[in-house]
Amino acid sequence: HPAWLPDSRRCIEMGNILCDSDGGPIVRIPDVPALRGQHLAVAPQGDLFVSDGMTETIGGPKGEWGVMVADLRGRSHQLLHRFVGNRGARSWRVSHPHPVFSDDGRRIYFNINAGDHTQLFVAERSDA
Repeated sequence: HPAWLPDSRRCIEMGNILCDSDGGPIVRIPDVPALRGQHLAVAPQGDLFVSDGMTETIGGPKGEWGVMVADLRGRSHQLLHRFVGNRGARSWRVSHPHPVFSDDGRRIYFNINAGDHTQLFVAERSDA
Protein backbone atom coordinates (compact mmCIF):
# COMPACT_ATOMS: atom_id res chain seq x y z
CA HIS A 1 0.00 0.00 0.00
CA PRO A 2 2.44 2.69 -1.13
CA ALA A 3 1.73 6.43 -1.05
CA TRP A 4 3.11 9.17 -3.28
CA LEU A 5 4.89 12.18 -1.83
CA PRO A 6 3.76 15.67 -2.95
CA ASP A 7 6.76 15.95 -5.31
CA SER A 8 5.08 13.26 -7.49
CA ARG A 9 8.49 11.60 -7.86
CA ARG A 10 8.97 9.65 -4.64
CA CYS A 11 6.76 7.20 -2.82
CA ILE A 12 6.82 5.53 0.57
CA GLU A 13 6.41 1.75 0.69
CA MET A 14 5.65 -0.75 3.45
CA GLY A 15 8.60 -0.95 5.81
CA ASN A 16 8.97 2.85 5.79
CA ILE A 17 11.01 2.75 2.59
CA LEU A 18 11.32 5.81 0.34
CA CYS A 19 11.64 5.05 -3.37
CA ASP A 20 12.57 7.52 -6.11
CA SER A 21 10.95 6.98 -9.52
CA ASP A 22 13.81 8.82 -11.24
CA GLY A 23 16.25 6.08 -10.30
CA GLY A 24 17.37 7.72 -7.08
CA PRO A 25 18.28 5.80 -3.95
CA ILE A 26 15.93 3.52 -2.04
CA VAL A 27 16.16 4.59 1.59
CA ARG A 28 14.65 3.23 4.80
CA ILE A 29 13.43 6.04 7.06
CA PRO A 30 15.70 5.80 10.13
CA ASP A 31 14.55 5.04 13.67
CA VAL A 32 10.83 4.79 12.91
CA PRO A 33 9.24 1.39 13.55
CA ALA A 34 7.37 -0.27 10.70
CA LEU A 35 3.95 -1.61 11.62
CA ARG A 36 3.01 -4.91 9.94
CA GLY A 37 0.51 -4.60 7.07
CA GLN A 38 0.84 -0.85 6.65
CA HIS A 39 -1.46 1.55 4.84
CA LEU A 40 0.50 4.78 4.32
CA ALA A 41 -0.31 8.41 3.55
CA VAL A 42 1.89 11.52 3.31
CA ALA A 43 1.00 15.02 4.51
CA PRO A 44 0.47 17.60 1.75
CA GLN A 45 3.49 19.55 3.06
CA GLY A 46 5.67 16.44 2.57
CA ASP A 47 7.07 16.52 6.11
CA LEU A 48 5.08 13.76 7.84
CA PHE A 49 3.63 10.37 7.05
CA VAL A 50 0.94 8.36 8.78
CA SER A 51 0.69 4.59 8.94
CA ASP A 52 -1.58 1.97 10.35
CA GLY A 53 -0.72 -1.65 10.99
CA MET A 54 -0.36 -4.42 13.50
CA THR A 55 1.64 -3.41 16.59
CA GLU A 56 3.42 -6.74 17.19
CA THR A 57 6.62 -5.22 15.75
CA ILE A 58 6.62 -2.63 18.58
CA GLY A 59 5.70 -5.06 21.36
CA GLY A 60 1.92 -4.96 21.05
CA PRO A 61 -0.25 -8.02 21.62
CA LYS A 62 -1.40 -10.24 18.77
CA GLY A 63 -4.35 -8.68 16.96
CA GLU A 64 -3.68 -5.11 18.09
CA TRP A 65 -3.71 -2.32 15.50
CA GLY A 66 -2.01 1.05 15.79
CA VAL A 67 -2.05 4.36 13.97
CA MET A 68 1.25 6.20 13.96
CA VAL A 69 2.45 9.56 12.62
CA ALA A 70 6.14 10.11 11.88
CA ASP A 71 8.62 12.56 10.43
CA LEU A 72 9.67 11.58 6.89
CA ARG A 73 13.28 12.38 7.83
CA GLY A 74 13.05 9.77 10.60
CA ARG A 75 13.82 9.56 14.31
CA SER A 76 10.53 11.12 15.42
CA HIS A 77 7.23 9.26 15.63
CA GLN A 78 4.14 9.08 17.83
CA LEU A 79 1.57 6.33 18.20
CA LEU A 80 -1.81 8.05 18.03
CA HIS A 81 -4.09 5.14 18.88
CA ARG A 82 -4.01 1.40 19.67
CA PHE A 83 -6.94 -0.97 19.51
CA VAL A 84 -7.99 -4.55 18.82
CA GLY A 85 -9.84 -4.21 15.53
CA ASN A 86 -12.10 -7.24 15.41
CA ARG A 87 -15.50 -5.63 15.79
CA GLY A 88 -17.45 -2.82 14.12
CA ALA A 89 -18.73 -3.21 10.57
CA ARG A 90 -19.13 -6.82 9.51
CA SER A 91 -18.25 -7.54 5.91
CA TRP A 92 -16.39 -10.01 3.73
CA ARG A 93 -13.70 -7.32 3.63
CA VAL A 94 -12.00 -6.48 6.90
CA SER A 95 -12.15 -2.80 7.85
CA HIS A 96 -8.66 -1.30 8.25
CA PRO A 97 -7.94 2.17 9.68
CA HIS A 98 -6.53 3.57 6.38
CA PRO A 99 -5.31 6.87 7.86
CA VAL A 100 -5.21 9.98 5.65
CA PHE A 101 -4.34 13.64 6.07
CA SER A 102 -6.75 16.52 5.54
CA ASP A 103 -5.99 18.83 2.59
CA ASP A 104 -4.28 21.34 4.89
CA GLY A 105 -2.29 18.61 6.72
CA ARG A 106 -3.60 19.64 10.16
CA ARG A 107 -5.79 16.56 10.75
CA ILE A 108 -5.47 12.82 10.35
CA TYR A 109 -8.63 10.77 9.79
CA PHE A 110 -8.84 7.02 10.41
CA ASN A 111 -11.42 4.27 11.05
CA ILE A 112 -11.55 2.26 14.27
CA ASN A 113 -13.51 -0.99 14.45
CA ALA A 114 -13.10 -1.80 18.14
CA GLY A 115 -16.70 -1.28 19.32
CA ASP A 116 -20.14 -2.24 18.08
CA HIS A 117 -19.84 0.20 15.17
CA THR A 118 -16.93 1.35 13.06
CA GLN A 119 -16.07 4.91 14.07
CA LEU A 120 -14.20 7.73 12.37
CA PHE A 121 -11.44 9.18 14.55
CA VAL A 122 -9.71 12.52 14.01
CA ALA A 123 -6.29 13.51 15.35
CA GLU A 124 -5.48 17.20 15.12
CA ARG A 125 -2.02 18.72 14.89
CA SER A 126 -1.28 21.20 17.67
CA ASP A 127 0.26 24.58 16.98
CA ALA A 128 2.87 24.02 19.70
